[in-house]
Amino acid sequence: MLDIIRLKKIYEGRERSVEAIRDISLSLTDGEFACLVGPSGCGKTTLVKIVSGLLSPTEGEVVLHGDRVTSPPPDMAVVFQEYGRSLFPWMSVSDNVALPLKQKGLSKARIADLVENSLDSVGLSDARSAFPWQLSGGMQQRVAIARAIAYEPRLLLMDEPFAAVDAHTREDLEDLVYGLWRNLGITTLFVTHDIDEAVYLGQRVIVLSSSPTYVRRDIVIDLPTERSQLHTRSSPRFAELRSAVYAEIHPVAAE
Repeated sequence: MLDIIRLKKIYEGRERSVEAIRDISLSLTDGEFACLVGPSGCGKTTLVKIVSGLLSPTEGEVVLHGDRVTSPPPDMAVVFQEYGRSLFPWMSVSDNVALPLKQKGLSKARIADLVENSLDSVGLSDARSAFPWQLSGGMQQRVAIARAIAYEPRLLLMDEPFAAVDAHTREDLEDLVYGLWRNLGITTLFVTHDIDEAVYLGQRVIVLSSSPTYVRRDIVIDLPTERSQLHTRSSPRFAELRSAVYAEIHPVAAE
């Protein structure tokens, strides 16, 4: 459903140009959960902006459902790392979730159902009247996730969504997102710098090189579909896959 074809991005400045993405090609099938991992500064966020139609590539193209992406597609949702900046502090939780739905021209009853169902699915039914600033960081990110799934996207992009929360909250959010993916089947491209997180969540881990970026390796994650923080992460196969990803990101250290 998603094809990224020979993508290249060069940022032009007054005195110099910076090649952020050299050559990236990859595809996602319908209902797939793929994780994109790479060193800090390798261009992961640039890639997300191009795929979401927020930034134009220098060369190459992004094709979604057979149509070239030149602006934000109507059936795509994005969850960013900085949840605090993506929520409106003067609006209630339910109003934050409902806001993009109003642009779809849906009935009030349909919007109310989608908001209720999405908040229930992320465990925030009791917080619908609260304001984002009254919630913890993890709860705010749950609101952002609820807003994304309420939109009923066919493609969900997540750009390091758990980087700003503590380790325990991160594990809870990982299990939340994985459970939502299993229940809803939304095609998901999850960007992270955390190798363990990528192996735990993904069906595939796509490893990017340092900038200027290209795809170093596309690794199939053949872990059981049922996953848990304790048993999955302590399994020998998890360790093997983690080592394989690590070796691609840090080839010198792995020698």
